[in-house]
Amino acid sequence: MTTQSKSVSFFPANRMMVAIAASFLFAMMTIGVAAGQAKQPYDRDKLLRVVQLNALPTSEVVQAIQQRGVDFQMTSEIESQFRGAGARPEVIDAIRSNYRAAPSNPPRNSSPPSTAPATPRPSANVPAGPPLAKNEIVTLLQSGVPTARVEQFVEARGVSFSITPQIAREIKEAGGNNALIGAITAKASEAPASPAGPSNSSRRPVPAGPDYDDLTDKALAAMQANNTSMAVRLLQQAVNLDSSKPQAYGLLGFAQLYGNRDILAAERSMRAAIERGGGAPFRVYHDHDKFFNTFCQGSLFVSRTNVTFKGDDGNHTFEATRSDIKEAKINGFVGAQYGAYHLKVGAGKGTTYNFAPATRQKSEATLTIGLIDSYQ
Repeated sequence: MTTQSKSVSFFPANRMMVAIAASFLFAMMTIGVAAGQAKQPYDRDKLLRVVQLNALPTSEVVQAIQQRGVDFQMTSEIESQFRGAGARPEVIDAIRSNYRAAPSNPPRNSSPPSTAPATPRPSANVPAGPPLAKNEIVTLLQSGVPTARVEQFVEARGVSFSITPQIAREIKEAGGNNALIGAITAKASEAPASPAGPSNSSRRPVPAGPDYDDLTDKALAAMQANNTSMAVRLLQQAVNLDSSKPQAYGLLGFAQLYGNRDILAAERSMRAAIERGGGAPFRVYHDHDKFFNTFCQGSLFVSRTNVTFKGDDGNHTFEATRSDIKEAKINGFVGAQYGAYHLKVGAGKGTTYNFAPATRQKSEATLTIGLIDSYQ
C-alpha cells in the first residue's frame, strides 16, 4: 500500500489526531456491511478476445475468470466457440463454474419504477461533522478502516472536494474501491453550487476513470485491431493504476515486442510481469518433426516457476518446471535460419523441444533464453 505522507501533512494538527484516533476505533468495530465492489464480469466477446490472442498463460486466464466471473452461461454452442478459439479444458471448466447472474429485469407487465426519491441509507452511527476532505478519507483507509465504513461516513457527511482521476488513484492506492469512488462522486455532485460564477466550472465532479480490468480489456481489443499505440497507452495506464499486478505488464511486453518491435522495452515489461508472478508471452512456431517441415503456431510463456506452451488451436501443449529444464540454447542447425532454439527437458537424454520465434529474429530467441536462464 502506498504511503501518503504528504497528504497527512496538510491536516491541521487537531483534525489529524481526531481522524487517526477515530480510524483505529472504527477498525476495532464489527460492522455487518459488505466490503468492496465485485469486479465487472467478462462478457463472451471480451473473453473470446483473451483466448484468441493467446497472450496470457492459461493459468492467468483461469485466475482472471475466477476473480471476475462471466455474465453468460455455458451452452454447447458457446463451448464450441471457445474450443474453436483455442480454449483449454481448464478455461472451459472455469467459465462453466463462474457464471454470475446480472440483476434480474422487472417483469414485462410490472408497473414502472417509482420516481419517488430513494430512502437514504442509515447513518450507521456516524458522528456528526463537516464534510470529509480527501486527506481525511485517505488517512482513514491507511489506518485500516474498512472501505464500507468509510463509504458510510461519505454518505452521512458528504465531501468537500470533487473527484478527479488523480484523486481517484490516490484513494484506490490507499485501499479504496469503485464503490467508495462512486459514493464520493455522488456526494460531490450534491454539494450546492457556489455563487462565485464561471470560475466554479473547474470544480465540477469528474467521473472516475476506467479501472484496471477495463483498461486491459480495451487494450486486448486494440491489439486485435492492430492498434498498437492505443494498446500500449492503455496498458501503461493500467500499470500506473496498479503496478502490483502482472497481467498488464505481460500484455505490454507483448505489444512492445510484436507491435513496436522494441525489444528493450519489451524485456523490461516482461521481467516486471515475471517478478510479479505472471508470465512473459512469446509467439512461436513449435516444430513437430525436428526439421520444421511440420509445425504449429502458438505462444510460449516464461515464468519464475515454469515454461509453458499453448498452440493456438488449444491442442498442442507443453509444460516444464524450472528444475526439469536441463538446457535452453540457440540451435546451431535445426531451424537456424529462423532463429530457432531448443529446450531439453528431463533426466538423461530427456526430450528436446524446438521453437522458432515469430519474428524469425535471433534477438527474440536470445531474449527468451535469457529470461529462462535468469530464473533457473
